[in-house]
Parts: sequence; C-alpha cells; structure tokens
Amino acid sequence: MSPPLGTRRKDGASGEGSEGSAPGEEDPLAQTTAGQEAQQQLEQSQQKQEQQQVEPEEPELPSEPELPPDVLHKHDENIVFKVLTQEYSDAAVDLLCNHFFKDEPLGKALYLDSPREVDHWLSKVLPHMISHGVSVMAIDESANGRLVGVAINSIKRRGDAPGPDDFLAWIDPKKDPKMFKIISFLTQLASDIDFFSQYSVEKFFNFELLNVDKSYGGRGIASMLVQQSCNVARTQGFTCLVAETTGIFSAKIFGRHTFKTIREVQYSQFRQNGRIAFPNTGIHTSARVSVKILEPLVPNST
Repeated sequence: MSPPLGTRRKDGASGEGSEGSAPGEEDPLAQTTAGQEAQQQLEQSQQKQEQQQVEPEEPELPSEPELPPDVLHKHDENIVFKVLTQEYSDAAVDLLCNHFFKDEPLGKALYLDSPREVDHWLSKVLPHMISHGVSVMAIDESANGRLVGVAINSIKRRGDAPGPDDFLAWIDPKKDPKMFKIISFLTQLASDIDFFSQYSVEKFFNFELLNVDKSYGGRGIASMLVQQSCNVARTQGFTCLVAETTGIFSAKIFGRHTFKTIREVQYSQFRQNGRIAFPNTGIHTSARVSVKILEPLVPNST
C-alpha cells in the first residue's frame, strides 16, 4: 500500500516529486557551504604563513667615507680642501704670481709684470699670513697634491698695529710703484670703516686674495674656497667676515655667499693728480667692500 500523500518515506524522499536529492546524491547547498569553509580555512592558513614569514632586511647603504682630520671638504673625485700650511707657501706664491696678479684688474690696468714685480715681496709676506691658520687651499690628489686654488685670509684684531702680515710692510714704493699704488688704494678703500665698533666685535676675518689655477676654472673651486673659509671662520668664533674685491667675478662669488656690499668705488671716479688712477679695467668697473655676518656658534651641550 502506498504511503499517504505528503508523508515522507524512511529514505527521506517525499511521495510527490520532492525537491530533495535522489538517494546517494549530495545536497548542492551543503556542497557550496563546505567549499566556502574550505576556501576560508585555506585563506586563513595563508595569512598565518605570511605573518610568520620574516621580511628580509634591506641591505645597508654604504656609509659616506670619513674624511681625514686635516681635510675640510672633498670636491668631486680628486679636489680636497684643507687649511693652507707653510709647506705649500712656495707653491701658493707661484700660483698667485702666475694666475692671480697676471689677471687682477688693477694690475692689468697698470701693466704689472708678474712674477717679476710680485714674487720678491709676496714670498716674504705670505708665510706671515699663513701663520694665522685661517687660509684655505684646494689640492688635486690625482696630480700629486698639486695646489690649484687658495683663499689667503687673515685675522684683524682691535688695537693691532700693522705688522709683518701687512702687504705694505714689504712693498717698496720706489722699487715697486705699481704694486704700492694698488695696495695703497685698497688700504684706503676701507680705512675709515671701524668694523670693530660697527659690528661689535674684537676681531674679524679678512679675505685677502682668492685665486684658482686657470686650467681648473669652471668647477666651482673658487666658490668652495669661500665656503670653506666661512666654515673655518665660524669654527674659530668669528661673526664678522670682510672681503675687498677688485673684479666682477670675485664680487659675484662673495655675493652668492650672502656677503653684502657696504662700499663701492667706481674706477672711473677714482683719480690721482687729476687723472683716472686705473684706466682700461674693462668689465671690471669698481672695487667693493663687502661684509658677511655669521650667527655665533652655539657650543654643543652634550
């Protein structure tokens, strides 16, 4: 006898075309649910594995090589900057005679013959300036330590009388009239400026000569000589830096290092005995006195 309609057989199938699966077949809904659970378990397992994995450490970047104690700065591959020492005194004289005084605007205007009219007195005054310990040199390590640039600097202290580090102490007006005329003009240029009182200092840092070998021009060496000189000045406690320039190029270099012009004298307006003292200076039209003020160096409290 057939079971009543609507009743369920013992095998779970209904009497009228039930939507249940046939005997032996899996329920599709149950199969889908089981698949999702398996997928979730797999994803959780992968997440745990990823969390347990230690990320590889990035390789350390090579550190900048430490400079030797006597090196202020290394410029490109081979040019190093150091404080100028006495062992380079003769080389500095040669460099200045052959590259500075031959092109310096006032010397060219007077047809100064360098080195003949320069080396005999420069070789005497330069060691005294170097002894101040604030001049900077650039040397080419790839050329056996060749001197390629100098910033000759000096220290001026309140109350100091002119000494052996003064150009005029070694220049004879009769034997070296052209050089005497140039140095006298530069001395007068700022003779009435009291830097000590005006800037409330007991000493100031003075740029005397700045020069680079012509074959090394265009590499930023002159600018770096000024920068390193400023660094030397700062570390030695100077807050007032003074530069006198006679040409447009040196004036621009100091200007880029935030020196401010406090006096400018046009060569066309400077006359002696009714005549222009320095004619035919070309694009170099004036001499300038410029000053840079540094913030005092704060001592390290550690």
